[in-house]
Amino acid sequence: MSAPFISWLRHGAASLAPPGVFTDAKAHVFCVEASTQALQNLVDTLLTPAAAGSVRYQVPLPVAVFSFMDIARCTSGADVVGWLPGREAAIWAPLLEYRSGELLPRLVFWAPYVFIDYTIGMVTGREVWGWPKVGAKIRVAGDAPGVTDFSCKTTFFRTLSTNTQGEHDVLYCAAQTQSAGPPTSVWPSAAQAAEGLITGLLGGLGAEVLRALRLQPTIDCIVLKQFRASDVPDEACYQAIVNSPIKVTSFAGGGPIWDRFVVKITTCESHGIVNDLLGVAPGGASTTLPVTFAAWATFDFEALSGSEIVVTS
Repeated sequence: MSAPFISWLRHGAASLAPPGVFTDAKAHVFCVEASTQALQNLVDTLLTPAAAGSVRYQVPLPVAVFSFMDIARCTSGADVVGWLPGREAAIWAPLLEYRSGELLPRLVFWAPYVFIDYTIGMVTGREVWGWPKVGAKIRVAGDAPGVTDFSCKTTFFRTLSTNTQGEHDVLYCAAQTQSAGPPTSVWPSAAQAAEGLITGLLGGLGAEVLRALRLQPTIDCIVLKQFRASDVPDEACYQAIVNSPIKVTSFAGGGPIWDRFVVKITTCESHGIVNDLLGVAPGGASTTLPVTFAAWATFDFEALSGSEIVVTS
């Protein structure tokens, strides 16, 4: 059962209608080695309970991807409001999706951590598709002379306790350790960029396997969308796994980054990133992971309307 959406336009609307339209987005991605078992445990904790047995997600490779995106213009393609610049940072895992009755799996991308620096993008992302977006201050290389690092500053708690005061500081960053000179554009098209990124990020999945997985012009992402029940707080009044496709509409260039980077992750109980990716408890105030592959790309894209893969409640 559904009802017409009551629009809050002209009354301070922060949740806008899809598609989301993004112009002149410059993305940087940093790949690190991860534990397949740790990632699968994370999937089985956050996705499998909502799959209701009709869909299954499997981690195919021991990789995780840290992304930073700086977007010149963000707006709605349906609601006429205006535009804002925006930045997002996320941690991604590639998954294979097995649906009942489907012979071949589908390659999808899932982000258990997503951070954003503007309210409309955060609220729209959470309410329309279910992205677990939270507010953050995101820095990218070139923000100031001599700045070569990428960082995500957000609120976190060192320990989970009623006596712990939250901090707003850098949760993780991609720090340059050696420069190889300015990056060059070696991917003249979105198709070549997709092939280069897939090969670099997911080296174990060759072109033949990708074709078998029915890789589409859109980038298929999956999200757990849920809303907590107001009367029974430990239950969901709505819960579903949603397909959230991203369509590249224009491509300006991109390529590998040959500079050397490491990812530094702050140790805190509120964001168990190290345990989620590696399956081990972090030691010390932070954990440093070497980046195995990095790349950049500049493009326009649209966040298309989603579709429900499975609805639990």
